[in-house]
Amino acid sequence: MVRPWTEAEIRLLGTKPDYEIGRLIGRPGKSVWAKRVALGIASPPKLVRRWTEEEDRVVLSKPPQESAKMLNRTKDAVCIRRNKLLKKISCDPNAKLSDNAEAAPQVQVPRYDSAEHEEKVRFVGGPYVPPSVTVGGWLQCALHGLLQTGGYTNALIPWPVAVKHPRQMILCGDLVKALKTESRLAVCFHVGISPQMVSEYRRKLGIERLTPGSTRLFWRNVKLAGSDEGRAKMSQQREGRKDLMTPEDRARLRQIQRRPKTAAWKASAAERWQRRYAMLGKPEVWTKEELELVGTRPDRKVARLLNRSVLAVKAKKFQLKKKGDENSGPV
Repeated sequence: MVRPWTEAEIRLLGTKPDYEIGRLIGRPGKSVWAKRVALGIASPPKLVRRWTEEEDRVVLSKPPQESAKMLNRTKDAVCIRRNKLLKKISCDPNAKLSDNAEAAPQVQVPRYDSAEHEEKVRFVGGPYVPPSVTVGGWLQCALHGLLQTGGYTNALIPWPVAVKHPRQMILCGDLVKALKTESRLAVCFHVGISPQMVSEYRRKLGIERLTPGSTRLFWRNVKLAGSDEGRAKMSQQREGRKDLMTPEDRARLRQIQRRPKTAAWKASAAERWQRRYAMLGKPEVWTKEELELVGTRPDRKVARLLNRSVLAVKAKKFQLKKKGDENSGPV
């Protein structure tokens, strides 16, 4: 037998969802819905917020975490909405690719902190332009194959990132060319990649560490270190520095250095010096006058007179002392 409806139960209709009212009064949800429709009572407003066009633009332009904070929604809701929008964009037959003229304004000349900063991060090649593709398009990544574009980075050169991976850049086009040509410092500054990721990308792509841009920075540092100002600065930093090694430790170190070397160690050292000669060239040969000057005055003054580094003078003095000890040994 059907239980009759009371006045208190009828007053609850429309105030909450049908299934919740049914749980409160002990009736099936379908029975509550039928009674509410029969009496012409409207259903309660939905608790789900509808997405607006402004919110959709925020979802496509910002990372999920940032979009969730701006829109006061959960991160899962933002990700679900983003995936739905990307599917609509990718399935749209009228979607057009941006040409070079439209993409060029995105690549602006950066404002450097100083002339020295500009010299450090400037490109030796380029210019480098992001690929002409809209959000939702597809690009061929050099590491992960075909990927769908989920947005662009907020860097000096905005670069596309993959869907569901806002930090994963799509390695293609001019970015691969920049990794092969420019220095790590320049790529980090313009593209917005950390130094660790640049090294990781180069390792995976099989790119050598010394690129044309890295070589330019290396020789720039060598010239700065060889200037009068650079030498004075390094001497000032070393001046008055105490020797951290005790005499016993230094004597033990010299004994280790004088031990006979194995054939494998000599082969490794020869290979290492060959690479150094190929990059820096062979060092200048010491003349007889230079050798006679070593040890007659402090190493720093000898280095200034000979236009050599202090380490080179110390190494030569150690080598001459070693030869003198061997010649003065017992016969």
